[in-house]
Amino acid sequence: MRKRIKLFYVIVIAFVIIAGGLMAINRLDQDIAALEDTARETRLRKLALDAEGSSMTQEIAIKDTDSYIRKMAREGNRFMMAGDIRFVVTNPEALYAPGEMPGLEETPTEAPEEPSGEDNEG
Repeated sequence: MRKRIKLFYVIVIAFVIIAGGLMAINRLDQDIAALEDTARETRLRKLALDAEGSSMTQEIAIKDTDSYIRKMAREGNRFMMAGDIRFVVTNPEALYAPGEMPGLEETPTEAPEEPSGEDNEG
């Protein structure tokens, strides 16, 4: 009878050890899968950042040229080179026919109001 009880305890202890080991292995597999997902996302993010970095490098290479800097200074900041002549249009409406000026909608012109007879002297 004692041998059966000892054998029962040995079997129970072995079962507990095996079950605990299987649970630990399952948990480790889940951790490995999560880490692999994180690594995959990190690789994708790195590829996207590398692509963005290379496009920025190309953009810097284009914008670092003297011709681009001159063009942006002339267009964006209205700088002039020596010998350039600046024309300033003070009445842009005179360049276009009525209703054709870009950026403006044609507004109907109203006749000036006639003064009322109340303020007249005489």
